[in-house]
Amino acid sequence: MIDSINSKSRIYSLNRKKIIKKLNTPYKYIFLLVRPKLFNQKGKVFNKYIDPKTIMFPVWQSTINRIQQIINSKNIIRIMPNVMAKQNASHTYVYAKNKKLINRTFHSILKSFGTFHISSKEDEINVATALYGSGPAFIAFLINAFVAASKNISPNSKVNETDIINLFKNVILINDSSLKLDKFVKSIASKKGTTQAGVHFLKSQNLKKIMYTTLHRAYKRAREISIEKQVSK
Repeated sequence: MIDSINSKSRIYSLNRKKIIKKLNTPYKYIFLLVRPKLFNQKGKVFNKYIDPKTIMFPVWQSTINRIQQIINSKNIIRIMPNVMAKQNASHTYVYAKNKKLINRTFHSILKSFGTFHISSKEDEINVATALYGSGPAFIAFLINAFVAASKNISPNSKVNETDIINLFKNVILINDSSLKLDKFVKSIASKKGTTQAGVHFLKSQNLKKIMYTTLHRAYKRAREISIEKQVSK
């Protein structure tokens, strides 16, 4: 059975597709999909849904040590999927102090999200939060900016945005490494040509630094959230 409970304590059975009055406790697996601040305030309520064998999967930035201050369990596996898990396209990072928890059943669960990577250090989850958690939004923002610019490049232009989206897809499809991407740029940028003019401008704006700062700020914030203290009432 798979049940969900929202912030208003409304319980919904995903199997039976209806609201139910009582949770089927204790659970074998519990996915914690709440904000760290709310968990710090009300997380102790989850203790009544677990037993010594229950495995907890927190899907946010709090450290395992901080979670264990609230939840009476050592069976905790931190996971950082992204919004594309629903399409089986997430790249999920995983960390557990007890590596024995990461068994075949767990592998099967994670494969339903997409691909996954077992982290050796807990801080890798913070890196994953910036790259794979927030990264899709950064990429979508950049692509959307390119689409908007392409539509305004000339008053008489009639650009099909589907063609622009496919342009991004095709570039990635034939260039699956940073080395190939670098060679791809050089193969197009002829001396004093249109590509070189555009690439030189991008370099002058220090685009690499902008991207680094964007990712580093997301990573820094992930680390801050992971160590934020419980809010006292």
